[in-house]
Amino acid sequence: MGIFEITNMQSQNYTKNVKQSIVEGSEDNAFFSKLLSDKRKKCPYNHLAKDGLIEYNGVTFVCNYKTNSICLGDMSNPREVLNISLPSGGNLKVNINNIDDLAKATGMFSPADLNAIMRAIAQYNHCTSKRNELDENEEKTVEDIIDESTKHVEKQGDYKEEQVGYREYAVFQDQLRVKKDY
Repeated sequence: MGIFEITNMQSQNYTKNVKQSIVEGSEDNAFFSKLLSDKRKKCPYNHLAKDGLIEYNGVTFVCNYKTNSICLGDMSNPREVLNISLPSGGNLKVNINNIDDLAKATGMFSPADLNAIMRAIAQYNHCTSKRNELDENEEKTVEDIIDESTKHVEKQGDYKEEQVGYREYAVFQDQLRVKKDY
C-alpha cells in the first residue's frame, strides 16, 4: 500500500465518522425539538392571544394549539365549520352561523388572510346555492317533467317529422312488415 492509498482510506473513514455524527446529532435535535414544540404554543395571531383567547371588537376566537388554528363558534359539528387556510400560516375555523361575527373582526386579519377568508366564504355561498338548486330540482317528479315536455310540444303546433322521430318510427314499422311477410 502506498501513501496515497492510506490517505484515501483515512479520509473515507473520517467522512464516515462525520456522517455518522451528523445523523446522531440530528436525531438528538429531533428529540429536543419535540420536547420544545410542546412548550412553544403556536396559532395564528398568537400575539393577540391572552390565555388562549383572542378578543377583537367583541368577537372571541379560541386558539387551538394542536391544529395551529383559531376557532370562532361551535366546532362540535364539522359539517357546519369552514376550515380556511391562512396564507400567513395556520387555519381559521368558523362556524357558518358565526360569519356575521367574523365580519366584525375583519380588521384583525392581514390583507392576504382577509382575501383568503373572502374567497372561502364566496365559495361556500356558491356551493350552498348550487346545493339548494339541486334540492329544488329533485322535488320534480318524472311525471312533472313529462307533463312539461308534452305541453311544450303541444304549444309548437304542427308536428315536424324530425321533432317526434317520425322517420325512425316509419322505418321501424317497414322493417316489421318485411319480417311478417317472410
